[in-house]
Amino acid sequence: MARYTLEELASKISGAKIENCADPKKVQVESVSPVNPGVTNSISFLANKKMLNDAKKTASSIVLTTSEFAKELEVPCLVVDKPDLILAQVLDLIYPPHVFENKVEPNAFVHPKAKIGKNCYIGNFASVGEDAEIGDNSVLEDGVRIGRGAKIGEGSHVGPNNVIHHGVIIGKRFRSFGNCTIGGDGFRFVFANGKHNKIPQVGTVIVGDDVEMGSNSAIDRGGLENTIIGDGCKFDNLVHIGHNCVLGKNVVIAGYTGVAGSTTIGDNCTIGGGCGIADHLSIASGTIVGGGTSVRNTLSKPDIYVGWDYGLTFPEFQKLRVNIKNVVNFQKWARRIKAIESKLGISSEE
Repeated sequence: MARYTLEELASKISGAKIENCADPKKVQVESVSPVNPGVTNSISFLANKKMLNDAKKTASSIVLTTSEFAKELEVPCLVVDKPDLILAQVLDLIYPPHVFENKVEPNAFVHPKAKIGKNCYIGNFASVGEDAEIGDNSVLEDGVRIGRGAKIGEGSHVGPNNVIHHGVIIGKRFRSFGNCTIGGDGFRFVFANGKHNKIPQVGTVIVGDDVEMGSNSAIDRGGLENTIIGDGCKFDNLVHIGHNCVLGKNVVIAGYTGVAGSTTIGDNCTIGGGCGIADHLSIASGTIVGGGTSVRNTLSKPDIYVGWDYGLTFPEFQKLRVNIKNVVNFQKWARRIKAIESKLGISSEE
C-alpha cells in the first residue's frame, strides 16, 4: 500500500477539490475502507444519499464525494463529479497493481513462428502456438495456452490456465481471470444410427476491445459463422456463450448465465445472474433481464424482463404473480362463499 496526504492525492486526480480541511498536508491516507464504520487514515466514498448519515459518523480521515454531499459533512472531503468512478483511480494509487516483467519464463514454450510484442510477460508453463500473435504490453499468466494462429491485442492480460483455442481473435486491453476457455467447439450433434454424431465447428470467436471475462467463463467457437463478442462487454464468473452468438457493445452478464447458440444480444444490455437464454433469439439493445429469468422468446423492445418464461416485462410479471396468488387462494374464497350462502339459506348447485 502507498501513503498519501490529502493534498498529494488531490494533485493526482484531475479536477479534484478539497473541502472541509484547513491543512490538507496533515491529513494522511493509506487505505480505502467502507464509509461505515470507516477507519482512521483511510478514505471512504459517498455517492448515494442513503449513506449520508453513515458518512456523518464515519471514522475515516477523508471522504471521496460530490460537492453537494461535502456541504453536509464535517470530515475532510476530496470532491469530484463522479466519486464511484474516481474510486478506481484512488484504489490504483493506494494499492498499486503488480507490474509484470518483460520476460518469458524459462519453462514457458513459444513456438518459433509465434510473434510476441514488446514488453510482454509469458508465465510459467504457458505455451504460445504456431503463428500466434501477442500484442505489445500483454501478460500471459502461468499455464495459459494460446492455440495456433490465435491473436491477442495489445495491453491484454490473460489470467492463469486460460485456453485460447486456434484462430481466436481478441482485441485490445482484454482481461480475463482464471480458467476461461475461448474457442472450444460449439455443442452440436446429430442423432443417427443409435448415437450422437458430432458436427465439426469451423468458425471461430472474435472478441472486441476492452472486454473482461470472469473466472471459468466459456465462449464457444462458431459452427459455420463466427461467435462475436462486441467491444466493452463484461462477463462475471461462469458465463457461457454458445456457438454463433453475436453480442453487441457493452453487454454486461452476471454469473451462472448461459446464452444458447445463434442468439443475438444488442448493445448496452444488462443480464442478471442465473439466467437461461434460449437459442436463435434476438434481444433488443438496452434490454435488462433480471436475475434468474428464463428467456424463451425474442425480446423485441427494450424493457426490464423478469420471470421464469416467455419474456415477460416487469409489470407483466407482477400481474402474473398476483394472478397466481389469486388462483392459490381460490379454494379458501370458495369455502367462505359457501359458508355465507349456507347461513343465508341459499342453496347452490355443484
